[in-house]
Amino acid sequence: MALLERVSDLLRWQQKDPSFNLRWKQDSLPIFGESSPLYHTQKKPEPLTAEEESDLELANQRLLELCQKCVDANFPLLVDAESTTVQPAVDYFTYSSSMMHNKDDRPIVFGTIQTYLKDAKERLFLTTKAAEKMGIPMGLKLVRGAYMSTESKLAESLGYASPIHNTIQDTHNCFNDCSSFLLEKVANGPGSVVLATHNIESGFQVSKYMPFGPVEMVMPYLIRRAEENRGLLAASGFDRQLMRKELGRRLKAAVF
Repeated sequence: MALLERVSDLLRWQQKDPSFNLRWKQDSLPIFGESSPLYHTQKKPEPLTAEEESDLELANQRLLELCQKCVDANFPLLVDAESTTVQPAVDYFTYSSSMMHNKDDRPIVFGTIQTYLKDAKERLFLTTKAAEKMGIPMGLKLVRGAYMSTESKLAESLGYASPIHNTIQDTHNCFNDCSSFLLEKVANGPGSVVLATHNIESGFQVSKYMPFGPVEMVMPYLIRRAEENRGLLAASGFDRQLMRKELGRRLKAAVF
C-alpha cells in the first residue's frame, strides 16, 4: 500500500505539472479527468528511491506473469478498486496491462470504475475513447463504491468538498448512466462489462457470491459491504421471498 500511495502521489503531481518526468512510467490509458480530486498531493513528491523502483519493477513482473497466465487460460482478470488515495496507481497498473494483454474482441484485464465518485463518468468516457482510438477492447467493472466515510473525512480534513456524489440518487443515476453507456458500447463493438450491484432495480440476471474464510478476516469485509449499501439488510426479506418462489418453481418443474 505504501508503494501504491507513493506512485499515486507522483501520478497526481504529473497531472498537475505535465513537465514532471517519471522515468519508470509505462504507456497507459487516461486515469484522471479535469474534475478528478488531486488534493491528496499537496506538495511536489520526492522521486522513487532505488529500493522503491526495484519494488515497482517486481510488482510489474508479478502482474505481467499473472496476466499472461490469464491470457493462456483465456480467463478474465478483474482488478478491484480502492480508495482515491491509491486508486491512480491501481488504474495505472490496470490500464497499462490492458494495453498489453487485451487483444482482438476479448478483453482479459478489467478495470473498475466506482460510480459514487463525481468524476467517474468523465474518466469512463476519457478511458474508453482513448482505448477505442488505439483499438484496445476494454473490460470494465462498474461498482458504486465502498469508502464513503473515509473519502469524505479526508477531503474535509484538507479543506475540500467530498469527491462522493451529494445524494444516493446521484450515485444511482451515475451508475445507471455508465451502465447504459457501456452496454450500448459492447453491444455494437468489442469489449465487455461487469455490473456489480446490490440494488434490485439494476440487479437484472445477477450472480451472487459468498465470501468465506476465517471470521476475523471475513467480518471487516462484510461490515464494509453493509456500510456501502445500507438497503441491503432491508432487502433480505424480499430476497427470501424470491428464493422461496424459485424453490417452489423448481420443485413443481421436477414433479410435473
